[in-house]
Amino acid sequence: MSIRFICDSTCDYTTEQAARLGITLVPLKVLFGEKEYFDGVDMKPEEFYDKLASAEELPTTSQPSPEAFLQYFREAKEAGDDVICILLASKLSGTCQSALIARDIVEYDRIYIIDSMQATLGTQLLLDRAFALREEGKTAEQIVEILEKEKEKICIYLIVDTLLYLQKGGRLSTTGMVVGSALNLKPILSVRYGEVRVAGLARGQKSAWDKVLKTIEKDGGMDKTRGYNLGFTGKKECVSGFEAFIKEHFDAEYKKTVPVGSVIGVHVGPGANAVAVFLN
Repeated sequence: MSIRFICDSTCDYTTEQAARLGITLVPLKVLFGEKEYFDGVDMKPEEFYDKLASAEELPTTSQPSPEAFLQYFREAKEAGDDVICILLASKLSGTCQSALIARDIVEYDRIYIIDSMQATLGTQLLLDRAFALREEGKTAEQIVEILEKEKEKICIYLIVDTLLYLQKGGRLSTTGMVVGSALNLKPILSVRYGEVRVAGLARGQKSAWDKVLKTIEKDGGMDKTRGYNLGFTGKKECVSGFEAFIKEHFDAEYKKTVPVGSVIGVHVGPGANAVAVFLN
């Protein structure tokens, strides 16, 4: 008997990373018109952002069906293994609901479905915690109990380079887009409890970086005993300045820099910088 981990593709581990860590990935879909791509499988992040830049219409995304989980759940049941399924925030997608339906079909009570309340680099913080707990010898039930409590402390702070994609996706009014662009205002978004909120606006890049630090302190401050992840959309060089700034100002362990994939990238566009932390 062992513990199996299943995640959807918005955790933004590559297929190679997932294989190395023993994670089964269930991909979401990205649709450019009638053309359908499996996130992270048919299209890597760099390919997606190149295609996004030339797209006439904003692509759409689609959650996995319950059938996408069935094979993996049935295999675990036959082997008598526990399954911990850590998935994209339920307020952002119906992926959790698909997994719950699949679990009901399989009728196996050792499948644990966790609504991460997160995405991408935030989900990876939760996964890293899960792996550490497994190494400590915790049971699946114990791991799930701890993760359910600690997931509420994770927050992503995201500086969006352009308001265009938020507006196109219905996340921002046209008026807000025009005013923000005219004033060179960069929105700082936060992702916590499964919700995306506007945490503030800043004029220019350096001001936005400073605003992120102030917002983290306002939200209770970072738990310095935990590590943090950085993330970006588009080209890697767009995050180099932010990465250096955060490393200079954070007194905590830097874990990794995550290329944010296509499903989340649809809504924020290229050029975004992000940091995921555990809050006190």
